[in-house]
Amino acid sequence: MSTHDPLTDAAAADAATVSAAAELASAARELADAVRALAERAPHDPDALLTAEQLGDLLRLSPRTLKEQAAAGLIPHRKFGKHYRFSRDDAAEIVRLARKTPMPQRREFRAA
Repeated sequence: MSTHDPLTDAAAADAATVSAAAELASAARELADAVRALAERAPHDPDALLTAEQLGDLLRLSPRTLKEQAAAGLIPHRKFGKHYRFSRDDAAEIVRLARKTPMPQRREFRAA
């Protein structure tokens, strides 16, 4: 027959609770630090212009594709010398244009 000491069991449970709380507090501090670091890198000016690289990251598009489409006049942009810049309104318009652009039809190839 095993004997359990209720005080020892309670102390062990309290130690586990304290350990879990400490881990949770540490994770919360780490998350807060990460959010703070992201906030420091985010553009503070909503009117700031985005580079093709920044817009490409947002839209998951190649910066080269954005530059080529801008050069062809297919998407709204600003050009400063050889540099392309995009406002947030430009980005919204690019997304709107992409929604109404029909998908190209796939050709079926026949074996000869």
